[in-house]
Amino acid sequence: MNVPSNLSPRKKKTEETPSELEEKAVAEKKTTRKRTTRKKTESKKPEENQEAVKTPSRQMAEEKDAVEILSKEDPGDSKAENSVTKEPGKESIPSDVREIPRKEREKDKDKDKDKDNIREVEIDISQLQTMPIREVYKLARKYDVQGYTQMAKKDLIFAVLKAQTESYGYFFDQGVLEITDGGYGFLRTLDNNLLPSSNDIYVSQSQIRRFNLTSGDTVAGQVRPPKEGEKYFALLRIEAINHKAINFAAERITFQNLTPIHPEDKLITETESHIMSTRMVDLFSPIGKGQRGLIVSPPKAGKTILLKELANGIAENHPDTVRIILLIDERPEEVTDLRRSSNAHVIAAPFDMHPEKQIRVAEMTIEMAKRLVEFNYDVVILLDSITRLARAYNLYVPPSGKLLSGGVDPSALYKPKYFFGAARNIEEGGSLTIIATALVETGSKMDEVIFEEFKGTGNMELILSRQLANKRMFPSINLTLSGTRREELLLPSDILRKVWVLRRMLSSMSEEEGLRLIMDKLRGTATNEEFLDLIEMEKKSY
Repeated sequence: MNVPSNLSPRKKKTEETPSELEEKAVAEKKTTRKRTTRKKTESKKPEENQEAVKTPSRQMAEEKDAVEILSKEDPGDSKAENSVTKEPGKESIPSDVREIPRKEREKDKDKDKDKDNIREVEIDISQLQTMPIREVYKLARKYDVQGYTQMAKKDLIFAVLKAQTESYGYFFDQGVLEITDGGYGFLRTLDNNLLPSSNDIYVSQSQIRRFNLTSGDTVAGQVRPPKEGEKYFALLRIEAINHKAINFAAERITFQNLTPIHPEDKLITETESHIMSTRMVDLFSPIGKGQRGLIVSPPKAGKTILLKELANGIAENHPDTVRIILLIDERPEEVTDLRRSSNAHVIAAPFDMHPEKQIRVAEMTIEMAKRLVEFNYDVVILLDSITRLARAYNLYVPPSGKLLSGGVDPSALYKPKYFFGAARNIEEGGSLTIIATALVETGSKMDEVIFEEFKGTGNMELILSRQLANKRMFPSINLTLSGTRREELLLPSDILRKVWVLRRMLSSMSEEEGLRLIMDKLRGTATNEEFLDLIEMEKKSY
């Protein structure tokens, strides 16, 4: 057998088994791990010592990097950076690191302040709407509105307002809120008869929920112009709700939950001695706060003039009341005359307006009045006329399949009754007075049916006479038939006793003789008190 020369037969290497090879490999791995762990421990100690003893140059380098990031200055400008020194026991913070963020915060505060500092412009929507068209043209030239001569007035007003708000910033305005089915709303204007227009102000859904707003609320606040792509002005901040602070909205009681009571406080309408109509109303048909009155009038009997004199009398004696004249299906010239000669808000839906719009005007008006009553206001609505309002509903509501005589749908009378029935005196404060006219002797069977439905629903009636009007005796009031329920709550006992004496005198006279006697005595006295004293002295002779 051939044996290698380097190995002797005694030193021949023995063969190892597989199990012995596996144990040897495991032992070698353990030895390698121990050596590696020892090396890592030895190499980590110098690094910890180096980290603990950080040189000032390294700190300044790190602070320099922070300054460069915050200030965004040029890398070559290092004067401020080199002046940084570290006080013993305190961490050195460069002045630029402290000041620059503060400057940025001040700039942000200035931006927020400019955003909230909403400025009232020189001319608002209501002023522009009452301006003659030539004055609006002057403003259009002032603000460089292009093509203003070809625009309609409402579009021109929108263009002028947009140009003005761009130059002056935000402005202050108010309107009556109408909430849509989508949950958001718009502020309608009285000058536009509470109908939608391009000048309306958008109110977000979040504002409506936050301030507990309802349709009919009169909302005032700061408004911004429409942005690019927007159509309407937007309400930014609410300053007042129904002419009061915004916190009243959270405390109010809804109109349905208020307690109605009989009228107890009289609304005095007597003003000047020569205005006979208001003096007669105060004596024979007194009006109280919360009265539901019906003026029954044939055509051409002077009902519109009577409403105007009542509105002016209430305004003079009770200036704190809110007076509204609502004209439905009226002639346009009458609307203009009332707006110029009456001391009240005139809201009109002329006869050339679609019945749907007439109904919308009436419903927005009554909702506005209810919201004011919830805020303890005394509101007076003078409606001309309840008959034409019922006619509009009769044309608009879907047919129910039933008809009364004259072609009146029974379902068309519900909403006018809902309107008229809202008049009440409120025990918790506030009142809603509605004096409505009802047309009779028009030759229409429908008007007779409507009057019969409303007859007896009011607690005050004032009857105008066709015979007296034909003889040109104005005011043509039938004094015998006119009266007020529970008038003892409105008139003092001594005046009430004298009025009853006067009524007994008139009962034995004809309609014309009684009116002529009262008018002659009223002309000879300055006030109603003097008139009653005069009548009492002469009562034995009649």
